[in-house]
Order: sequence, then C-alpha cells, then structure tokens
Amino acid sequence: MPDNRVDTTRPEYSWIPFFEELARRLHEDGWRERQGEIVAELQRMLADGLTVTKFVNQMVDLIDPFSIFAMIRRIGFDEALKLMTAYQGLFNLTEDLPTVEMMTPSVNPMNSLFFSGIPELSQVDPHWELFNYVMSTESSDLEMDVDRFATLLNASVAVKGAGKSTVTGALYWVQPHRFLKDDTIRSVLGTSFDDRGRRFGLSYTDALRIVRQQVDEPFPSVNVREWLLKGFRDDPHAVNRTVWQCTAERNQEDRERYLQGGYVGFGWTDADLTVAHDRDAVRKLTGLSSSPLGDANNFALEMRSGDVVVIHSGQTRTYRWGIVNADRGFFDPSKADGADASNRRGVSWMRDPVRLSGLETGHFGTLTRRSEVGPGVIGEILDSLEGPAPIPENGEDGPVVAPTQPEYTIVSMLDEGVFLGRAEIDSILSLLQRKQNLILQGPPGTGKTFIAKRLAYALLEERADDRIASVQFHQSYSYEDFVGGFRPGLNGGQLVFEAKDGAFLRLCEKARENPDDRYVMLVDEINRGNLSRVFGELLMLIESDKREERHAVELQHREQMPASEPTFYVPPNVYIIGTMNLADRSLTGMNVAMRRRFAFRELMPQFNTDRFKSWIADTGMPDEMQVRIRERMATLNQSITADPSLGKQYAVGHSFFCPGQGDPEDGDWEAWYRAVVEHEIRPLLEEYWFDQPQRAKEESDGLLAD
Repeated sequence: MPDNRVDTTRPEYSWIPFFEELARRLHEDGWRERQGEIVAELQRMLADGLTVTKFVNQMVDLIDPFSIFAMIRRIGFDEALKLMTAYQGLFNLTEDLPTVEMMTPSVNPMNSLFFSGIPELSQVDPHWELFNYVMSTESSDLEMDVDRFATLLNASVAVKGAGKSTVTGALYWVQPHRFLKDDTIRSVLGTSFDDRGRRFGLSYTDALRIVRQQVDEPFPSVNVREWLLKGFRDDPHAVNRTVWQCTAERNQEDRERYLQGGYVGFGWTDADLTVAHDRDAVRKLTGLSSSPLGDANNFALEMRSGDVVVIHSGQTRTYRWGIVNADRGFFDPSKADGADASNRRGVSWMRDPVRLSGLETGHFGTLTRRSEVGPGVIGEILDSLEGPAPIPENGEDGPVVAPTQPEYTIVSMLDEGVFLGRAEIDSILSLLQRKQNLILQGPPGTGKTFIAKRLAYALLEERADDRIASVQFHQSYSYEDFVGGFRPGLNGGQLVFEAKDGAFLRLCEKARENPDDRYVMLVDEINRGNLSRVFGELLMLIESDKREERHAVELQHREQMPASEPTFYVPPNVYIIGTMNLADRSLTGMNVAMRRRFAFRELMPQFNTDRFKSWIADTGMPDEMQVRIRERMATLNQSITADPSLGKQYAVGHSFFCPGQGDPEDGDWEAWYRAVVEHEIRPLLEEYWFDQPQRAKEESDGLLAD
C-alpha cells in the first residue's frame, strides 16, 4: 500500500481493517470457487433474523464479491455490526468491528446487488475478474497493467445491475488507499472525466493519478472530506449546525499541527476522555473545574459528527474551517507529556480558507460553542462554496488560480479512438522526446495522420493548435515552401520576388521566442517529397544533438530580410512528426542519411484489438456486423500479406470502418458496410492487383458474400 495511509485506530477510519481483511480472505481463500457456501450462509443468516436482502433465497450457488460488501452498506450501522459479526465467523476474520458510522459509499437497500435478476455466470464473473485482479496486483495503480485493469473495469461496469458509480464505490471498499468512487473524484477535480461515455476504465485511472498528484493526502481522508462536504452542501438545515471556534494553545504551532493532522486537540488534561460518557465522569477523570471543565465537557460529550469547526488562519478575518467527522474522539497516550494534545477529535479540514465577519479573534479558550453567531458564520461559508473564489492562504485579496491541468493526455488519445495500448503510446512519446524527429509508417487506413495530430497534442499536453504547424509533402513541394527563399509577389502591379521564410522557419521562430513551450511540425506523406531538396541544410540541423546556436548556418534568402538574422538553427523545443504510407507504388524509399535523423514506428491494422472492438460496440453496430468486419478483414489481410508482390505493408487498415466516419443515421448498417466495401476498399484492391483484376474482384466479393 502507499506510504501515506491513514491511522485506522481513529474512529472515522476504523472500518478499514475489517473491509481490507474481508477482501483478502475472499481472494486468498478461494471463495470464488466456493460461492455456493456463501449463498447458503447468507440464506441461513436471513432465516436467523439478520438484515440480509431477501433476494438471497433466489440465488443458486452464484454471488459476486462486491455484493458481499454491499450487504453491509445497504443497512443501518447497528444492523451492519450484527452482519459483520456473522461475517467474522464465516470468513475467519480477526479484525475488530468499526466503532462509528462508516463514511464509505453506500447502496440502495432495494437494489443493492451487483447484478440483475437471478445471477448467471456471465454476470458475476466480470466482478470476480476485476476483484481478483486488483487484489493480486501491486498496490500502486502506477505499477499495474493499466490497460488490463481498464478492460476489466469496463466489463464489470457493463454488467446489468452494476454501473460506474457502484463498481468504483466497491473498489474503494476493497482497497480504500488505492481507489476512489468516481463521483468523489469529480468532486475533487471539479470536473467530469468521462463525458464521452467511452473508455471509462482508462479515464478513471488517469483521473485517480491526477487526484494523487493534486492532493497530497491518503484517499480515505479525501473520501471522508468530500462525503462530509457534499452532505453539508445538500443539507437544507445546514445553518442550524453547531459551530465551534478553536483557539490553539500555542497559536501557529498548534494550528498547523491540527490542520496537517486532521484534528483539534484538548490539552488541559492527559486523562483519556474517550472513556467518559457523562459530565461526572469527565470531572472525575480530569480533576478540572471552572472554565477548563466546561471545555472538557464540550470536547468529550457535546461535539458531534457534522458540526463545523473554525480556526483562525493567522490573517485578518480569514479562517480555516472543517467538519467533525466522528461522534467519538481518540486518544494518543504518546502525547501525554504535554508536547501535544493527547485528546483529539477528528476534523476534515477543507482545503480553501474563507473570510468570516461574524467571529472575533480574541481569546476564547480551547473550544467555544458560538451559538450566537453560528448561523451567520455557516451562511458565509455556504456563500463561499458557491460564490467568488476562496481567499488565498496568505490572506491577500484576489482570486485563487486553480492548479493547471493537462488538457490533453494519453487517455484523451484513447477516448478519441487511438487504438494503441497505453504502454505503446508511452513508448512512442518517449521515443519522440528523445529523438525529436519521428515518422509513423504503415499501410493505408491505420490512422497515421489521425494519430500524429493527437501525439502532438499529448506532447504539448493540450490542444494547442497555435503551437502546431501542418504541411503535406508532394512531388512539387520545395525548399522555398518548407525552409524559405524567394517567392513571387506584386509590388505596385509589378511582379517581384520577395525573400520569405517557409512554414518550418516560421514555426521555429515562434519556438525561439517561447523557449519554455514545445512546438510540433506535422509533415503528412513525408516520403512524397524530394527530401534532400526540401530539407536542404536543415538535414543536419534537425538532429537532436545539433539543436544549439553554435551549429547555426547562414540562409541566403535571409540576407534580404532586414528584420531577420541570416544565421539559423533549429531550437531544441521543436519536434517533427511525419507520416509515411509504405503501400504507395509511386514513391521511392527514404535515403540513409534522412533515415538516420528520424525514429520510425510502424502502425498496423487493429481490427482484433480490445480497443477497436469496444469502440465499434459503443456505436450500436449489431454484433453480427462487428464479427463480420473483424473476421473478413483479417482474412483479406492474410491474403494480402501472403502475396509476394504485396506484403504486410499493403494490409487494409481499420480506419475504413471507424465509427463516426459516415455512420448510418437510419441504422442501416448493412448498406453502410456495403458502401464502404464498394466505394473505398474495392478500388484499393483493384489498385493492388491491377494486373490481376479477377483476383481483386474475388477478394472484394468475398467481403460482401452472404
């Protein structure tokens, strides 16, 4: 597990050891093969009067692991304790039961199972597969096979009766330091992360990573805070909650300790106040009198989960605020030496300070109930949650700038239909960053141009089209177009030749002016041009180890441009991505000198990858049509590859059948398929087998056969 685990002896996290042990026993003791025993025991528990869903009487030897947890989270706390006690015997559990109401995702008591109807193997197996995978992998989501996890998560979410919210909530039950419920993530990030409804598993995984980067605290702490904050916002009677004002004994030192540790402390006594259940017990335990005794009573007996606590931030009228997260306090005997308060109450401190006008900053004792100004204080807090930006930590006026988020990631590429594995995309991006010049090559229809643009976005981490220049090479494309030279123009009606920079030099100048930003030159069909002529002296300058001013060369046309320096070098923040279609008979190969300056990555058809299958399934395409496309295109590509005059570089790519490219509005998928074959693939095959027209006809007709 990650190092930043919460202290599970604290009441608000006391459910975690029990849930984690239950998950381990289900996984390690082979309960997937013993589901019938679980169902029989649940039926017996129901007969004995425990609050178990009556639907267990309709189950026959099948139940998924998440529904076992859901049995606990569908009922009240007291009833849940009874059921967890029964679980201790059934699953041989040794961890103690939680001590306070569990702040974990709950489920609807009337619809608490992770399947619909009488469970079938196809409904419970996806949940077991996901469960066993997360239990058997390394504890960090950065180390597991993200693609595998995403596929399993999508399959579990797709089970009728399950869904994104329930399954991700179940992952939090199973491993609370590793996962969060999807709506908790949205609350933290303040944005959605799967609007398209596609590739949910990968989007969810990437969002987890962003939360971990943004919020330096354990996930259970994050979950409790967002849980309490949502309840506070949604509570129509929130203004009636009790407000406590905390005055830390040692001011800034204690204040920072409280905020970092997620609690408020009581330092008047070293006696354990958690064992006191009435005022007389508090008096006997502490030996206090007068005002300190009142504070002790408030601390031990009066504070309740959901109460609001405010503490001065050190700046005028600026406060940090939080919500008490348990009805019980906790005691740390190691702090009984007076260095820190040993009696504590858990508080989920909100991340943003607020400016409050109804409080005074004078001395009030350790903890003071502020009934006289409470409703006004809470009203101001509620306004701050919906109104202007919160106050910065330094107390200065002005908006808080939210942490910038990468607007385009690898997950964005996958969401848009790049059918490569996440690890493969990582590898390509690493290659591009190291070599700085990359060519994507492959057969027609493999998405080279599509992927090149999205690789550029991923490299820039945003859709920054102003930092991308695109050109397409052809036989007439020249050095003057790409680098620069003398171009014809009119001056007073007279034909003149003017010195002008080409597309690449213009991009390089922008890059030199903004050295902290990356810039990308996209060259489509790069091998269609006469590369030695188009690049000229840039052939040397584009090398990654020549991107310095000491390697600058003089450009003749710039001697006629007063505003430009005649010498030029390629800045280190410029990258080149080219595409190359190997199946074009009219093209000659790239010379060795040019090849040495580029890295190459081959893209092949992806018909039988999980990504392509999932993508086309999302369009509503009939299953039979999906199978037909995959099987017949695989057969065609095998035939092309086996032909000595062609080979794998002539295979037909998946983009011909990509959803979104002319999908049938009336749902006539048969007509759509035939149109793609007749008007796009048949002409391509006729070009391939131009000297064997009968072969081209047979292969095309094979795609259309009933």
